[in-house]
Amino acid sequence: MLRISILTLMFLVLLFSSCYYGAMQGAHTLGKNHITMTGGVTLPAYFSAESKREAEEDRIDYLETYPTADFTMGATDRIDLGISSFGYGVGPMIKYNLMNPLDPTAVSAMLNMNYVIPMQVMLPRLSICAGHRFDRDLEVFAGTDIGYGPDLANIPESQDGSHDWDRVDNTCFSCIRIGCKYELKPEGSPNANRTYLPESILFQFSIPLDISRSMILAGLAITY
Repeated sequence: MLRISILTLMFLVLLFSSCYYGAMQGAHTLGKNHITMTGGVTLPAYFSAESKREAEEDRIDYLETYPTADFTMGATDRIDLGISSFGYGVGPMIKYNLMNPLDPTAVSAMLNMNYVIPMQVMLPRLSICAGHRFDRDLEVFAGTDIGYGPDLANIPESQDGSHDWDRVDNTCFSCIRIGCKYELKPEGSPNANRTYLPESILFQFSIPLDISRSMILAGLAITY
């Protein structure tokens, strides 16, 4: 019942997932037959109040708080497959760990192919991430994301104030990110059988590299 409720919430989230900066994942893969559902939110923080006011007034390089969601399963110890929602759409993803899955250090590549629903176009995003797991609980990671698709930081408005999708241009986008993932129910821990306890919590900071305004994006994700 809990997973059905979370899945329903994730479906609703994709309707409002408005940007593509910062894949909310660490470097390690899940492991074979491991299935997770993750919901996250990213909050943009401008470096000055003036930049925020200008962005709100002219709507140029303007980012709002946006959610993301993922349903992921471990196809093998090195490969994860799943469905993710971001950038006003949803699509498949694949993640591959280049290192031995048993090693504490991981280097992975993840490819998302998102279908942007309002524009009916594809948005590919490639994420490269390296991370190290300390003990069995904490992973610290850093990575970079790059992709190509609708410029969701610059969506023109129509006369009635709604998004004018016919005038949205395509653009290359990129960011760097750093974060940590804390396992709440590692194998063998006293919490392992607590059904309603999340599996992990992820904190992440991302910096967009292709927009004119200086800002940092703070992200939080919870995995069941």
